[in-house]
Amino acid sequence: MRWAVFAACAILLLSPLACAEDSDGDGYDDPTENYTVWDGADAYPNNPDVHEPVFSTGCDPPVATLDLGEPVTFTCTIGNEGPIGLNVLIDVKDDVHLRDQFDPAYYDINQGDNLELQVTLSGLSEGVAMANLRIFARANSTASHTIDLPIEVTGEEWEGMNSHSEGTNPPDISFINRLLDDFSKWLTEHTPWEFNSSNAGLIILLGALGLFGTVRLYRARNIWHRNMEQKTTSDLRTEERFDAIRRGGKHEHHIEPTIPSSPEVIIRRKD
Repeated sequence: MRWAVFAACAILLLSPLACAEDSDGDGYDDPTENYTVWDGADAYPNNPDVHEPVFSTGCDPPVATLDLGEPVTFTCTIGNEGPIGLNVLIDVKDDVHLRDQFDPAYYDINQGDNLELQVTLSGLSEGVAMANLRIFARANSTASHTIDLPIEVTGEEWEGMNSHSEGTNPPDISFINRLLDDFSKWLTEHTPWEFNSSNAGLIILLGALGLFGTVRLYRARNIWHRNMEQKTTSDLRTEERFDAIRRGGKHEHHIEPTIPSSPEVIIRRKD
């Protein structure tokens, strides 16, 4: 009886696996309502040569040149070339020279449909950057498709940063990030340790505090020497006399004379 119950449970547990179909025999099961391409199903169930999702993509503009703080919006089109509808995760892998303003999200792309996205990036620091628009069609896997977004950020500040502001926008401090990046790279190249921008900023802060303390000490010594040189001859003589008195001991009027013994007085009574 126990063996019969165990066999029945095993059949019930394994029945979904036993019922899975692989129409083209490529080792990937056909997609179902509960087992999608995202879970690992075949994106081309009737084609033994293809099992991964295939996309057609394009972005406009193909290349962008930005000033510091200037934004650019890429219009990207993503088409599903397969026979199966897909649910995909799309995000942007930015670059150190860029600020990403695109929020990752899940999208449904049916068979033969095209998805249009607006991807906005802005220049953060000077340099040649390569952002990537990534499409994930399977869970716990690498990107199924990647779109390169090449951008060059110049060293010029974007005029539009201050053209529409009336004192409400924060000041541009991107040059500080550039200085910290350059200093951290220099430290990494000329020392046996690896530095990042945070370490470089801490070193600059400590160096500035040390320089400030050294300058204050130097100024204090100069002021003291200048005051000493401005003393009059009379002041110097007074100080010398005081030092001589202090080294020579007490004056005579500070020495207390000994008190003589009281004389003995004999008082005799006259008869």
